[in-house]
Amino acid sequence: MKNFKILFAEIFLLTTLSLSIYAQVPLYDFMPANGVLGTTDFVTNTNYTAPTASTFAEPTGAAVDPTTGKLFIADRDNRRVLRWSSVSKLVDGSDAEAVFGQPDFFTRDRNTGGLSAATTNDPNGVCVDVNGSLWVADMTNNRVLRFDNASTITSSSSADGVLGQPDFVTNTAGITASTMTNPTSVFVDGNGTLWVADRDNNRVLRFDNAATKPNGASADGVLGQADFVTATTGLTASTMDTPWGVFVDIGGRLWVADRRNNRVLRFDNATSKPNGASADGVLGEPDFTTSVFNTTQDGLGEPRGVAVDGLGRLFVVDEGNTRVIVYNNAAGLANGANANNVLGQPDFTTASSSPISASSLNYPLSLFLDNTNNHIWIPDTYNHRVLRYDVAPLPVELTSFTAITQNQKIILNWTTETELNNNGFEIQRRAANSEFVAIGFVKGAGTTTAQNEYTFTDRNLSNGIYFYRLKQIDFGGSYEYSSEVEVDFEGLVNYSLIQNYPNPFNPSTKIGYTLKERTSVKVTIMNILGEEVAVLTNEIQEQGFHELEFNASNLPNGIYFYSLRTQQYSDTKKMILMK
Repeated sequence: MKNFKILFAEIFLLTTLSLSIYAQVPLYDFMPANGVLGTTDFVTNTNYTAPTASTFAEPTGAAVDPTTGKLFIADRDNRRVLRWSSVSKLVDGSDAEAVFGQPDFFTRDRNTGGLSAATTNDPNGVCVDVNGSLWVADMTNNRVLRFDNASTITSSSSADGVLGQPDFVTNTAGITASTMTNPTSVFVDGNGTLWVADRDNNRVLRFDNAATKPNGASADGVLGQADFVTATTGLTASTMDTPWGVFVDIGGRLWVADRRNNRVLRFDNATSKPNGASADGVLGEPDFTTSVFNTTQDGLGEPRGVAVDGLGRLFVVDEGNTRVIVYNNAAGLANGANANNVLGQPDFTTASSSPISASSLNYPLSLFLDNTNNHIWIPDTYNHRVLRYDVAPLPVELTSFTAITQNQKIILNWTTETELNNNGFEIQRRAANSEFVAIGFVKGAGTTTAQNEYTFTDRNLSNGIYFYRLKQIDFGGSYEYSSEVEVDFEGLVNYSLIQNYPNPFNPSTKIGYTLKERTSVKVTIMNILGEEVAVLTNEIQEQGFHELEFNASNLPNGIYFYSLRTQQYSDTKKMILMK
């Protein structure tokens, strides 16, 4: 397991210790890009309508072949798709190695040499399926092209299949099950199902087993319209207005950037939805019948792209607000929920497109999450560049790890802020001058960005010093250790007064102590002058561990002392009230 980190730990033992270790933050507001294509720096904005192998004119789509690591960019205004060698080898401003839709790197005519299987006209969205086929939303040609073996074929190759048209020499717009009007986005899910945002028909089309479809085949399903021959706009749970981006997550949920309705729709179990089915959730608007352009944490302004990572985080390309916003655990959010992070803007209420920098965007239209290489690719359309964000995979992040003694036991408690592929935690213990041994296992939460709390109790211990650590284990068997926790354990052999917890405190704290035998007990609180300000108990108590709560809401800030008095034992410790 990589990156098992304690972001911030406060380890409370018999005396209070604190440890602060900050791990790399995998995603944060206004984070800068780490790389760029289309230019050699982050401050150049040139519309390269005299194209080369390394420049763009309004790039709109990005995809990475998961097998070869080759990058594909839809360079819309140059009417082409470019391919780069493995993303792990790219430097800023690198040349592409191949071009689709044009005969060379220097031509940008519409359907150069005539409409054919080797030409494109305003290609917008791209996708590479698990078989290595490149799918292109050839927008103004009203079709979707398929190029097989896209990572190995040479420049200006012909497409192997077409949907939306009966052949490669027709580009007529239409509203049927086999035609399209300005498709903008394509996505092929793990089952080989192709999803197409058919923009000007205000619908999303579904093609099952798309790679086996003959040219011009009919779609198998439609969302956004009740049937295949209707193209009306609407503002309900079952209608759309200019849908632009589509994505299916690993849970089979279809996400649609419903642009003109300023919202993102979620369709659960999308492949089983009947034609015209209603969406199951909406973000960007509080309900399915509201459409307001908003520059807020819970609003959107003409979103165009959507994608979901393996942790369930939804990334929305919010073009009208020239930003990308991120929703954690998106599938479980209520309608109209707030986003968690923003890229391209310093906050959720700014929508500026300048000045150009590594942290700014200028009307982005899509994005691609390359989970294999831990990159986010964003075509920054009107800055005529594509930005690369290097994002470490979210580790299992420990935000607290505590150990306390209680009633002849040691109780371990820990909290995680995020988990990635986490099978669970093996609890290990050792005594002084000995080796760690496994004493238990606690099941993990798998992959999640939700906070989780865990506990483990170690019993039947002899007096002495013990050390504990967590062995976090992935589902694949890899593992990593946490830091150690030291506990000086005293059982019932002796009397003891335990350091209060928490300390400092506001306004309440707990005071624990152990009694070797049944005896009279008095626990008092004193101020710094030695004056008694409270008596917590004054009675006969049984053998064992006892814990009292002290509430100092009526006392001023400062240093206080608490004491334990029995016929056989006395002790005093210091504590701090900090309001």
